[in-house]
Amino acid sequence: MSEVSEITTLVKGSAMVPSIVRDGRGVEHAFLPQSNGAFARQEITPKGEVLPKPAFIDQLVNIDQATSLIDYVNRFKTADTVIFADVDEIEVHAVIDYHAAASAKPGLVEHRAVLCLSHSHEWDTWNAVSGRMYDQKAFARMLDINSDDIASPAAATLQETVMDLETATTVLPPFFTLTIPVFTGEPKVGVKAMMDSQRGNTGKISVGLELVRTRITIETEVARIAHGIAAATSVPVILGSVRD
Repeated sequence: MSEVSEITTLVKGSAMVPSIVRDGRGVEHAFLPQSNGAFARQEITPKGEVLPKPAFIDQLVNIDQATSLIDYVNRFKTADTVIFADVDEIEVHAVIDYHAAASAKPGLVEHRAVLCLSHSHEWDTWNAVSGRMYDQKAFARMLDINSDDIASPAAATLQETVMDLETATTVLPPFFTLTIPVFTGEPKVGVKAMMDSQRGNTGKISVGLELVRTRITIETEVARIAHGIAAATSVPVILGSVRD
């Protein structure tokens, strides 16, 4: 027999070796080679040692977008499913197996999907600037870079005003308005910013801003998202948190 033939025989022989596979319930299956080249499957675990099927779903799913949470709830919801909007944690929890209405029966509260809301890049950018003072050129440059976020007055007008503060007749507007998404993937909303300027002992002017009522803006957006999910799934929503 040639060397090639010997190798071919060995390869074919190794492919026909019996194998054992264990599934998720702990059941072992033997795959036995047959004369026709196929394999026959045979369960070899004693019946008494097979784990029972789960009595309920114990699952926590982390979700990034509201639309995905809507899809998940619509797929798995029951008559007892409830949505909780947690403003402090900036999360929306869908509890698929919550307690039945009127306390008819306790729920397991083990099957959950959680939407973890993340602040948008635009929100993080302006929030990082809020409460800090900058020299005129740096502040005007920041306005220019982020001009697409400025709704009123126009970004160019704000820039010009900031650079002309050294003249006695130039006064900063007390507020300007941004239109930015609070959370990633969500629509833009109006966010008001208060402006301030200070003149130091050397005569140098500093300019800054402070976002107004950010807590209320966040609360409003979390509630809007939660109510939107509830409307799209026909599931009741509660503004609050659910804990183990």
